[in-house]
Amino acid sequence: MIFSKHYSKLDRDVFTTIRRNTGYYRPAQIIFCQVKGERQEIKASILSVVPIKKSEITDALAQADADCSRTELLAMLTDWYGSACDDYVLIRLRKESSAGRY
Repeated sequence: MIFSKHYSKLDRDVFTTIRRNTGYYRPAQIIFCQVKGERQEIKASILSVVPIKKSEITDALAQADADCSRTELLAMLTDWYGSACDDYVLIRLRKESSAGRY
């Protein structure tokens, strides 16, 4: 899983991310998170995967998830997945250990 920048949430032990719902992500799955352009890798386990629509994204969720407003987050999601996409998942993850820098 790649993050486009280092969001403040990545400094927490438990954090979220919103992704297109592809059916790929499952609770208890272990994944590696990387920040684009950085040599940092975070090992995390998925705690929950909850379907979410654009209309369910609040300013509070946008701030916690992406350090921005709801409007800015919706614009990012549109850029990444297209304007027709409205099938997302809110993934909650917990850091297992820091894999450090390589």
